[in-house]
Amino acid sequence: MATLTWDTPEGRQEHRLGAETRIGRAPHNEVCLNDPSVSGFHAHIVLQHGTWILEDAGSTNGTFVNGDQASRRELRDGDGVGIGNVELVFRALDDTAGPTILWGKGMAEPPPPAEAPELESAVGAATSLDELFHGATDYSEVGVVDSGRLSTLIQPMAGGDPHQLARRLRASYEITRAAAATLDPSDILDRVLTALFGIFEQAERAFIVLVDPHTGEASTAAVKRRVSRKAADLPISRTALEHAMERREALLCCDAAADERFAAAQSIMQLGIRSMMIAPLVFRDQVLGAVHVDSVTGVREFTQHDLELLSVAATEVAGCLANVRLHEKVVDSERLAAVGQTLAGLTHCIKNILQGIKGGAYILDRGLEKNQLERVRAGWDMVRRNNAFMEELVQDLLTYSKDREPAYAEADVNTLCAEICELCGERARAKSVALAFEPDPQLAAAELDPKGIRRCLLNLVMNAVDACEGRDGGVTVATHAPGDDGLLRIAVRDTGCGMSQETLAKLFTVFFSTKGSKGTGLGLPVTKKIIEEHGGRLDVKSIEGEGTTFAICLPPERTADTQEGEGHGGVGQEGADRG
Repeated sequence: MATLTWDTPEGRQEHRLGAETRIGRAPHNEVCLNDPSVSGFHAHIVLQHGTWILEDAGSTNGTFVNGDQASRRELRDGDGVGIGNVELVFRALDDTAGPTILWGKGMAEPPPPAEAPELESAVGAATSLDELFHGATDYSEVGVVDSGRLSTLIQPMAGGDPHQLARRLRASYEITRAAAATLDPSDILDRVLTALFGIFEQAERAFIVLVDPHTGEASTAAVKRRVSRKAADLPISRTALEHAMERREALLCCDAAADERFAAAQSIMQLGIRSMMIAPLVFRDQVLGAVHVDSVTGVREFTQHDLELLSVAATEVAGCLANVRLHEKVVDSERLAAVGQTLAGLTHCIKNILQGIKGGAYILDRGLEKNQLERVRAGWDMVRRNNAFMEELVQDLLTYSKDREPAYAEADVNTLCAEICELCGERARAKSVALAFEPDPQLAAAELDPKGIRRCLLNLVMNAVDACEGRDGGVTVATHAPGDDGLLRIAVRDTGCGMSQETLAKLFTVFFSTKGSKGTGLGLPVTKKIIEEHGGRLDVKSIEGEGTTFAICLPPERTADTQEGEGHGGVGQEGADRG
């Protein structure tokens, strides 16, 4: 009989060979190796006429015996079999030592295993952990890594080599740091390629190819080159890429000219590629693309350890890209939901306006039929008011949907506020609401968009008057010169119904209104937008049952980052809504 032994993070593994032993990454193999550079069915060992024969099964990265690549080789005691990053040792057992007993179901229990040696004898002269690990490896260049983010590929097949483990940790850390810095796919790929060039100093070119999730077509998404050259002129081997992505296996080619796998792929030689590595980007059995790293100046630039590092990087990148795509889907879903909500609110508002116009037209027609002038006037008044309401709605929609620069001009804020109070005075008297203006004489002229601010004030004062209706309340408009923060203030206070915390949370939501069919739900969002375009802010405080205060806070002069532009449109005289 014969055995294969190899090392894993869990300890040394041993398998006794049968008449045929299949070796590969797939779980149905007798020897299953969890390594990305190992093919699903990589090689097998068969017993022929008393001789153990190793045969490669057409693997991606080849099979090696004592460092030499071999497609078929007779094994001798002590031979080292290299499969991917795993080094297996072949041992031919001496049958004269006695028969080999395989224990199975229905047989007597096997004898207990030999007692494990004492730790002291295992570590030799080392008497402490410090002495045991002192000077083993310089980890100074390895960054801090969150253990929860480590890929499961970091540990397998480290072979007990601290240097290789340190390289894997560093690779995982560098790629994770590059990929986690942003959600922009282009920026992520550029950062990843920069990190790969830092990890593989011998690499001269690096590509990331992504598969379009809709068409399934693969295209180059990012390119990096140490030598200056236009990205559009950089060639890439489609044959090798398709080979790696179709088989979902990491691929290492030490010398393209001598590699039998690509003998028929003349493009690789024509492109001048001497050695290369390719690792597919796979996330939950979905191939997202591949990472390609190569050299055009020398052979055997990359090793099996390098391929494993690239596989670790590809795993991290695939997870990050999957997260980005999920984020994009969420954003698209939210955008569609917002569009649907906007259309629903807009449809409801237009429906109410059309109902008003329809009712006014009916009264107008009946008045004309019966020659009743009072009915004609009443119907026309309804049509006119609803037409003004529609005009205001369209203006608000245009203002809210576009980023517009304020039309700056020097204006007296006290005079502007006085005009708005006079304009709203008749409406306040009709609702038995007291309206007062308290100007600050210290407030000088300011540079702002008079039409835009007038529109904001009209919205806020009309809302305040409506909030006081039936409550014997009052509204006060007060101005204040710039304080410590350098902002002037226009406060609109009312002693009306106030608002609950739930209402305050929705106050600036488009199409949310506390006035039912009488409001468009655009007044406050538009007001807030105009003020923010001035570089200011809109503050609000409210206590349910006691009243509300809105404060327009504006810089007295045009801010440096704003530019001359078109002003906001005119305003209607109908009341705005509080939400």
